[in-house]
Amino acid sequence: LHVRSRRQRQMCIRDRILSVVMFSCKKKKTAPSVSLNGASSITLCVGAEYVEAGASATDAYGDDIDVVITSNVNTAQIGTYTVEYTATDKNDNVTTEVSTVVVEICASSILGDYSVNPTCDIDLVVTTVGLVNDTQTISSGGTDTQLIIDNVNTFIPQMNATFSGNTITIPEETFSIVGVAEGSISGAGTINETGTVIQVTYTYSFVDNFIGLPLASGTCDVTYTKQ
Repeated sequence: LHVRSRRQRQMCIRDRILSVVMFSCKKKKTAPSVSLNGASSITLCVGAEYVEAGASATDAYGDDIDVVITSNVNTAQIGTYTVEYTATDKNDNVTTEVSTVVVEICASSILGDYSVNPTCDIDLVVTTVGLVNDTQTISSGGTDTQLIIDNVNTFIPQMNATFSGNTITIPEETFSIVGVAEGSISGAGTINETGTVIQVTYTYSFVDNFIGLPLASGTCDVTYTKQ
């Protein structure tokens, strides 16, 4: 029979307590675990709704703890935004996970009715014509990057356009002004960060449709403002 002395028993108890304390302290230094409920990166169109998916967190003991969400997402304007998910346990250990939200111009961001200014009146000697009408409508084209501009001017009911990022391109179109001139028009420009204003520089030329003499040519800067 092995009999421990009182001192031996006290030392044994002390060692066990120290072991528990050391184990407990080790766990206290373990940061919480944060899991995103959604993807770590998403892309949205300007004007789209951002739905916060949230996140969950547990501490080193497996208990659920709160997650504080900090976000600067603004879907009304193009940009790259971050959402931070931070969990702090009762021992002040902190974990932060980050997701990214990219907001970009899409066709849906641009569609709508626009007021157009100026109309760029062109003197053709025998008459004056407006290069563009003061109200136009932009609708979707055949692909995600194609647009249709309606009511361009008196002579062109419709023009196609393409966009990439915040840049818009309008390929050349030709038209006739009966008894006066043959004309051509093309354009290029930029879309603002909110998709509500489009600045276009139109390039034009007109020649007499009897003998082909040049009548007018140049550029005109036009602002489209969404209504």
